[in-house]
Amino acid sequence: MDQALLVGLSYKETTEQTLNSLNELEHLALALDIQTKDKVIQNAKTISSRFYIGSGKVQEIKKMIEVLDIDIVIFDDTLSPAQLKNLEKELEIQIIDRSFLILSIFAERAQSKEAVLEVSLAQKMYMLPRLVGLNNSLSRQGGGSYNAKGPGETKLELDRRKLLNDISLIKAELAKIKAEKQISRKQRIKNRIPVVALVGYTNAGKSSIMNSLSDYLHHDSEHVLEKNMLFATLDTKAKRLQKDNNQPFILVDTVGFVSKLPHELIRSFESTLSDVVSADLLLHIVDGAYFNQLQIDTTKQVLTEIGADHIERLLVLTKKEIALSTPQIQEDYIFVSNRTKENIDALVDAIYGHIYKSNRIQYLRIPFDKGQIYSQIKENNTVLETKYEEDGTYVKAILTPEQTDLLKQYIISKD
Repeated sequence: MDQALLVGLSYKETTEQTLNSLNELEHLALALDIQTKDKVIQNAKTISSRFYIGSGKVQEIKKMIEVLDIDIVIFDDTLSPAQLKNLEKELEIQIIDRSFLILSIFAERAQSKEAVLEVSLAQKMYMLPRLVGLNNSLSRQGGGSYNAKGPGETKLELDRRKLLNDISLIKAELAKIKAEKQISRKQRIKNRIPVVALVGYTNAGKSSIMNSLSDYLHHDSEHVLEKNMLFATLDTKAKRLQKDNNQPFILVDTVGFVSKLPHELIRSFESTLSDVVSADLLLHIVDGAYFNQLQIDTTKQVLTEIGADHIERLLVLTKKEIALSTPQIQEDYIFVSNRTKENIDALVDAIYGHIYKSNRIQYLRIPFDKGQIYSQIKENNTVLETKYEEDGTYVKAILTPEQTDLLKQYIISKD
């Protein structure tokens, strides 16, 4: 394993916040088999345009590299092209930043064509202004050999014109995928099936929640991957779930968030995150056993960045079975256990309470020659009563406002 030195700058935050961020960076590095040997924090009133940190701290790090036999230095924030180049020259070792690290993790985890394209686009957009610095870093022999599937996988990619051409081609390919997804989304809107999207910090338990809800609602599809790993899954998973004879909803599992998520990644994952932006309800999943308010704030910040902060959000805490105390949070939440299934029933009721709160009981008379309409109501709605009379099928069902408008010619008085 490469031995890393982590560097953080306490600029507009407290030393404790910076340390928490470095601890998270340590876990990110470990996800790529990079072991942290030590951490360095500098308190500063300004950011150095030359080195990001002060020149004195750079010399201190240079000595630590020799003493601790460091292979790679990882900065907790995104470095500018000039900072990257200057640090490479001064420290004579491989330098990477948080953005590079996260992009590399995504590159290893990506499986579907869409995710691979999105990660590739993010990598190339990150590389474009940093060609010189990265070229020095990634061509270095010996220590600091870490490249994974990251931006330095091939030297040929470090050509500006080729990068620009590749970016154009990838964007065109992603536009096709986006158009296909838009057709699928329009079909869902036509069928009036609401979408519930799982959002939250990486490794908070989103996939476990999806599996728990699938089990509780007797959905027989195979489970999505559950693993104690950062960014275990990047690909969107969707399931059509339904409680008894209630109306159905689409549950979507999305990519996890992390603090200081690279802007290149957010822009590139527009196609994947579009499922969040178009959702009717967000289930904000939070680790309740190892509660961290920063993780809630980070998710809210990313939701704002992608334009999803206006969507109704339901906070869900996981791991109730091992939580030593109840977290003090200034908003309503549901505390569940995916292991014992405690409160999963309450979560399902809450989901229905949010996505179908505008529904009303309606009485309809469906002519016998319109049997397909009755079949659609029976499949997609809660049917409370059905009677067959001489002039048609009389149905008492719960309809959404959109369905009420669509079927208004068949709606009759309660009397």
